[in-house]
Amino acid sequence: MGDEAGMDEDIFDVQTPVVIVISDARGKTATGVVEAAADQFSEDSVTIKSIANVRSLDTVVKYLDENLEEGIPVAVFHTIVDRNLRRDIRRELDKRGVPSIDLLGPAITVLSSLTGEEPKLVAGRRVDSEVQEI
Repeated sequence: MGDEAGMDEDIFDVQTPVVIVISDARGKTATGVVEAAADQFSEDSVTIKSIANVRSLDTVVKYLDENLEEGIPVAVFHTIVDRNLRRDIRRELDKRGVPSIDLLGPAITVLSSLTGEEPKLVAGRRVDSEVQEI
């Protein structure tokens, strides 16, 4: 029975993974994607935290320094428009061994190739795009 008690204690020591959403605007796009993905798992399987209006790497570094806890799994999903800031954040996360997903950069690249236009690269920019439902 001693082993079973030890196993029960280990179950309660499991920390809920944290997903950090980083955005240079409100963070609604990335948060929506993370919530949709989290809906595919049991309730409260991850904790979602959001950092909005990020304009510098220093903001991200300070948040990570103050909030990453040893032993708690963490990943970052981000929607950063500025190429340099996106690159710098990705490098910082890689340096720390934090897995991350760039939700906006690849989409901007594909649309730029498709349209032949350079993106505006303005954080939080919105236009009225018509979505044709089929």
